[in-house]
Amino acid sequence: MTEVENRGSIFISYAWGNGLENKEWVRQRIVSSLDWNHDVFWDRDSIAYGESIDGVIAQALTKRPILVLCLCDQDYVRAAHQEGSGLYRELQMLTKIADEPGVRIVPLILESGCIDKLPEPLAGRLYLNLQPLHQLNIDIGMALMSAAEGMTPAKVQKGITAQLAAFKLRQRALNFLRKRPVTIWGNGRTHEVMVYREDAAPQLLLAPQWMWESDNWNYMLNDDAPTFCPTKGRWHWELSSSSIDMRPLATALLSVFFEQLAGENEQRFLNQGGIVLANTFFRTVLITEPFTFNAEDIVGFLMRRDEGYEALEMLLNAADTDVEVA
Repeated sequence: MTEVENRGSIFISYAWGNGLENKEWVRQRIVSSLDWNHDVFWDRDSIAYGESIDGVIAQALTKRPILVLCLCDQDYVRAAHQEGSGLYRELQMLTKIADEPGVRIVPLILESGCIDKLPEPLAGRLYLNLQPLHQLNIDIGMALMSAAEGMTPAKVQKGITAQLAAFKLRQRALNFLRKRPVTIWGNGRTHEVMVYREDAAPQLLLAPQWMWESDNWNYMLNDDAPTFCPTKGRWHWELSSSSIDMRPLATALLSVFFEQLAGENEQRFLNQGGIVLANTFFRTVLITEPFTFNAEDIVGFLMRRDEGYEALEMLLNAADTDVEVA
C-alpha cells in the first residue's frame, strides 16, 4: 500500500453552478492542495468520457477510509433539493454510507445562508466555516490540509484566524505605505542605491540620523569600500550564506519606508526588520545584480518570517500612534 493510499481517499462533493468554468477554482484551491498527499476524487478529473457518472461515483465512495468534503455554497444548496439532479443522487449515495466506519462527511461553508439549509446527510454535522477566507479570496488550501490530516477543530480554526490576521496586516501595511510611494533601486555595477519618490528628485540612500547615533551602526558608517560607503550612498549586497554584511543596507532601506520613526523602541523593530530583509532578500542577490524594492516587497519579505511579521506590526502601530499624537 502506498503512502497516499494509506492516508485514505478524499471525495469532493460540489455543485457545478452556471457552467463548467464556474467551479474551476476548485482545482487550484482545493484539489491541488490535497492530491499531492491523498487520493482525491473530483469528477472533472476522475470520470472519463463514456463512463457511467453514477457508477464511477458509487465506486469511489466504497473506498475506506474516506473523507467527503462538501463545498456548500448557494449552488450546492439549490442543487441538493432538486430531485433528479446529479448532486441529489450523489447525496442519496452519501446518506447510505454516512454512518459506516471510516466515513467522515464534512460540510465546508463557503457562503452565507447555507448552514440552515444543509441537506441530509450534512445537516447536524460539525462543519468547517471557510466563508471568512473564501469571501476575501484567501487561500483555503491550508485549512483543508489541516482538516484532512485530522487536526482538531480548535487547531484548524487557529490556523484560519492566523490567515485572516496576516491578510489584515498585509492590507493595513500596503494602505499605509502606498500613501507615500517609494521605490528603491540598487545599481549592480556601482552599488549606489537611489530612492525614488513621487514628485521628488531621486536621492542617494543615506543612513538615517538614528543609525549614526546608534552604537550598533555608527562605527561602520564612515567606511569607504568599493561596495560599501554609506556616506556616498554605496551599500553592500551579494549572494551569500550569511546576511550580516547586508544588514546595514536592509535597515537603512526599511527606515526610508518608516522615516518618521526613530525612537528607541522603534529602532529595535527597524533593526529586527532589517535582519529579516537582509536574510530573505539581500543575501540572495548577486553582487553584480541590480535590484528594485517597493512597498509590496517590504511587506512580502518581512511577512515571510515571524520576526518580520512582528516588526511590521509594531512599526505600523508606532506610525499610527505618531499620527494620533501629531
